[in-house]
Amino acid sequence: MIHKLDSIPVTTTLEDVKKKLSIEEPDDQEMISRLFETAKEIVRPKVLYREVFVEEISGSTVRISGVNFQSDVLAMNLKNIHRVFAYVCTCGTEVDDWSHQEKDYVVSLWLDMIKEMFLHDANLYFRGHLKNTFQLQKLSAINPGSGNKENWPISQQRQLFALIGGVKEEIGVTLTDSCLMIPVKSTSGLYFPSEKEYVNCALCNRENCRGRRVEFDSELYKMAFVS
Repeated sequence: MIHKLDSIPVTTTLEDVKKKLSIEEPDDQEMISRLFETAKEIVRPKVLYREVFVEEISGSTVRISGVNFQSDVLAMNLKNIHRVFAYVCTCGTEVDDWSHQEKDYVVSLWLDMIKEMFLHDANLYFRGHLKNTFQLQKLSAINPGSGNKENWPISQQRQLFALIGGVKEEIGVTLTDSCLMIPVKSTSGLYFPSEKEYVNCALCNRENCRGRRVEFDSELYKMAFVS
């Protein structure tokens, strides 16, 4: 069954934005205040998700509700897991379309950061929704294209979108030929119950990544890729 969440509250505040962007100049503060208030009125974050089931794991092949994925990392994480939640979460087409009217490069960067913060709000809301609705204590997420390219290839976004179904029709998120999502401030993946939290960064050895949450874990890498 497909579930849609489209009444997601925005918890990001103007002060959060100013702090994140290090806005100090009075003129810039006035501009960002106007932009944020308009964006907050327009934004409609959305989530589309489906409760699905792991049917078989054979080597790096994982079959989930009739759809096959190829990923050593996916196979490692979903071992002994039966129920997972396939999802797409987005800041929404409304605020994305509006933001693209801006021609100034710096202001566009500000708007991108605001949309990213709105997306973060939606992700937190969705995570809480899953825990409350399905009585789950701990959740981890794995995302195609996140971290090293071999972890879970971004090309498998196509299978993920097919598994969920109706993503474009329900929440307006589309895939480019290279499997990037539009709006860009969107995320997709699988949430699954886990005693120990899995973080994509643990299997990513890229240096100087501003989004890194945890350090690269060489032992976990060996578990995933070294037989």
